[in-house]
Amino acid sequence: MRVQNGTIWLDGEIAGWEEARLPLMSDALLRGLSVFDGLVARRQTDGSLALLGAERHLDRLARSCAVLGLPLETGVPGLLEGCRAAAEREAAGSPDCDVYVRPMVVGAVLTPRAREASVTVAAFRQAPAAPTPVALLTSAWRRPTDDTLPPALKVVGNYQLTRLARLEAKKAGYDDALVLNAAGRVAESAGAAVVQELGGRLSTPPPWEGCLDSVTVALLALLARAEGMEWAREPLQRTAVLGADGLALAGTLADVVPVSRLDHRSYAAPSPLLEQLGLLWADASRGGKHAGLLETVTV
Repeated sequence: MRVQNGTIWLDGEIAGWEEARLPLMSDALLRGLSVFDGLVARRQTDGSLALLGAERHLDRLARSCAVLGLPLETGVPGLLEGCRAAAEREAAGSPDCDVYVRPMVVGAVLTPRAREASVTVAAFRQAPAAPTPVALLTSAWRRPTDDTLPPALKVVGNYQLTRLARLEAKKAGYDDALVLNAAGRVAESAGAAVVQELGGRLSTPPPWEGCLDSVTVALLALLARAEGMEWAREPLQRTAVLGADGLALAGTLADVVPVSRLDHRSYAAPSPLLEQLGLLWADASRGGKHAGLLETVTV
């Protein structure tokens, strides 16, 4: 029997993975009724571990729960404590590691400690690594509209589309997929937000264009503006992106990843502003200049 790695906090306390048993006929399994988010706890220059943008991530999770009628019994403060506890336990004995933290509210009761839904946090150690440029394929799959399956909800069921898009891209020899919205404009990649550099300015689609309301994008905007860069949230046509000076993906796991190719178009990756943005993020996320803008919570 395969043993799951990582640490889990389950309905209020650190637990063994064998406790997280999902009922076969639960809404979580039958209908994908599970809301989640992803945070990174990054090692700081002073040796501490800090969750980046923690409250923004958990507020987004709570909003998804509210829309779906899924009770978050711990509230955001309790869930934050769960994230801290899981990250601290997972990082113990590994002073150089980062930790990926995944809180989830599951539409099922996994333990006697839960009442209507179970609240879990999984944490996994990661070795720090520099982003590697990626090649994107424009997917034939489209992001749905808000009145069909709202892209703003970070619910497990929404991720079948991006899984299909990534499978399509991988089969064609690409690293990831660019996903368009129903109007044919850029939404996001299969796993991260898209940031464009064109004519000395940075831009990324707003949430109403079919993308998740990215926490990383919100924090990058603060960094960019602090350094005097022009930053806009605006619709992006695929044609404009193909003609851009540079393209990058931005997200919790991605950080700021240069795009080396989109379909037939190759980019000089990274372009000047996107390279600067990536360096700013790498420095700030480890306690350097502008670290206060990332709204960190110490583990």
